[in-house]
Amino acid sequence: MKRIQLLLLLMATLFPSVLISQNSKSKKEIKKEMQAERKAQQAHLDSINREMALLAVEANSWVLNATSINVTGGTVTYVQPNVNFIKVVGETMTFQTSTGFGGGINAMGGVTLRGMIVSKTSSNDNGSISYTYKVRGTALNVMVILTFDNEGDTATAFMNFDNGYSLTMSGEVQSYTQASVSEGSPLN
Repeated sequence: MKRIQLLLLLMATLFPSVLISQNSKSKKEIKKEMQAERKAQQAHLDSINREMALLAVEANSWVLNATSINVTGGTVTYVQPNVNFIKVVGETMTFQTSTGFGGGINAMGGVTLRGMIVSKTSSNDNGSISYTYKVRGTALNVMVILTFDNEGDTATAFMNFDNGYSLTMSGEVQSYTQASVSEGSPLN
């Protein structure tokens, strides 16, 4: 009788631990499935954002909200995207850098330049899509190469100015109608 009681007591103590280990396994599996689902949803959202950005660029109605600027040969500076941007509306390109604190040429602690797009070409190299713009204006003579990453709406704009100065802006590309930027007084 004592053996049966001991056996029942042993089973009673082991059985919950077996259930707990089975539940923790299923929790891990559920967590992995949820992570995979979130990853798939994010990939789908990135794909949609990329297509929207490419359509905006094709329609000449876009804004690159820069999150970083790198002056060639210098260090990367992280910046406020609403005051550091490249904007294209129709045949006009606007380039702005700013601290957002006032002063400077554009009354926002930086410079705002505008010019007319004189040519635009595009290329697609295994999913890496690039657009090359030549822009001429009173104070803005530049070649801009806008290159999209292979995923999402992030892009890099390499700007080569006629005076030998160059810089790179990186950030998200959005439709002009969806972007929120604060533009200073243009030099030209």
